[in-house]
Amino acid sequence: MEELSATCPHIDSWRYPFTVTEPFLLPAEFDILRRERPVAAIAMASSGDPVYLITRYDDVRAVLSDQRFSRNLARDDAARMIEGVRQPSSPFADPPVHTRWRRLVSKAFTARRVEAMRPQVEKIVGGLLDSIEAAGPPADLMETFAFPLPISVVCTLLGIEPDRHAQVRDFALIALSVGDDTTGQARLESYEAMVGYVSALIAAKRDNRGDDLLSQLIAVHDDDGSRLTEQELLATTLTLLIGGYENTAHQIGKGLLTLFDHPQYLAELRGDTTRAGRIIEETLRYTGSLDSGYGSPRYATEDIEVGGTVIPRGATVLVIRASANRDPERFADPDRFDPERAPAQHFSFGVGPHFCLGAPLARLEMETGYVNLARRFADLRLTIPVAEVPWAYRLTAAGPACLPVTW
Repeated sequence: MEELSATCPHIDSWRYPFTVTEPFLLPAEFDILRRERPVAAIAMASSGDPVYLITRYDDVRAVLSDQRFSRNLARDDAARMIEGVRQPSSPFADPPVHTRWRRLVSKAFTARRVEAMRPQVEKIVGGLLDSIEAAGPPADLMETFAFPLPISVVCTLLGIEPDRHAQVRDFALIALSVGDDTTGQARLESYEAMVGYVSALIAAKRDNRGDDLLSQLIAVHDDDGSRLTEQELLATTLTLLIGGYENTAHQIGKGLLTLFDHPQYLAELRGDTTRAGRIIEETLRYTGSLDSGYGSPRYATEDIEVGGTVIPRGATVLVIRASANRDPERFADPDRFDPERAPAQHFSFGVGPHFCLGAPLARLEMETGYVNLARRFADLRLTIPVAEVPWAYRLTAAGPACLPVTW
């Protein structure tokens, strides 16, 4: 086994997350780690707590597929990503509870149901584009498109009335902030307000069910007749709201920025929709999980060997999917955006038992959004260089702070 202190002593003084210097280039530290110490013990910059970074493609796949690495980080000895902030508990973090939860939720969140939402997504996209066109140039596509599209879709999916969409977005805006200008108390109060709103929404849906996903989740049951508990319903709805809005909005923004940097592919989307799938998958590989730097945290429930290094029981592990998506052992010339490359699985939606349930919906939003945006505005372009677009970092995601465009 490799002793962590035996190689690359300079790494021992590093703090994580690393500094990002260019939006679509990973920090150089990841190349060093993949080559020299793919399983590296490093301290978190904010809390000083120790974590293990997993950076190679094969090791990332191994950890995310290994159920001995728990998703439950609500433990006293788990590392804190941010000083003073503990990971929230989840009632369905691990098997066997997670297995049952996933089976129940999958019954209501099928690919067929997602595809049936296409006309609704098209309508939402069309309404947003109408508003952008009516207002005229210039426009900020993050504020007018990337953020309102997924919040409108996920709220429509859950049966939340349109006049409450802005309030739900405001809850998430504060609760998931990592900036120094937002206090821990403000985050907590916003999160508690979101919990209160969702709890009341579930209670209302019990008495007046509709054709929305939340009503289906309330009604769905296992073969033995068991249903999701109140705590599971609450956690599921919060997960869908946060993942379906926050992460998707930033991914839409990152994809648009990539297409502005490679306008030939934006032009392709105007005429050949059969190419949309490959273009979107490459934007996901190229930009997916270029996030706030906190990775996909896991907790080792026993001593586990990964990549020749034993990770001790009780250690917190950060699985860096962005690094895996740029591993040259898996992707030739990985820092190049190339929709022509041979298809290969990226990890932007994860892998294994926790693969993102919302992946089909996110892909539908990206396809519908990009194609219709490109067709509506034939001369759409950024008003500033790509390198000058400011970046926003959140607790669960990151992406362009704004996308100023004209046409």
